[in-house]
Amino acid sequence: MGSADLTFIGQGPPGPWRRWAVGSTSVGPEHLVATASPRPLANYAKVVNGPVWYPRARVQPIAWVTIKGWRMRAVYVPPATNDGSAFAHHVVLIWTVGHHTYGFGFHNLHGRRETLLLDEELARHLLLVRP
Repeated sequence: MGSADLTFIGQGPPGPWRRWAVGSTSVGPEHLVATASPRPLANYAKVVNGPVWYPRARVQPIAWVTIKGWRMRAVYVPPATNDGSAFAHHVVLIWTVGHHTYGFGFHNLHGRRETLLLDEELARHLLLVRP
């Protein structure tokens, strides 16, 4: 069985998102969201909320994982403290490479542990490319 390439992340819309990369896709009930910031970010809530971050936005750390040499922070994004975020109710892997912080994650449909395993499997096949 061959592999399939899927590109679903692109430049953000005009306005405050213009320097961000964003993407979202669904297959059946599964929903995947991804983002890349225009500069390194240490605050995980800023990664999942992007330029519309607000001071009360919070995420819940789950674990640290290392995949393909990338040290990633797994977080859960509670809807109550991330109003309007496409990442709300997702388990997200967040890491920084060079001048960008990346995040992607699936909707938490099967429990945090199962969703994290899904994120980890995707990360094993992830390829970062330049524009």
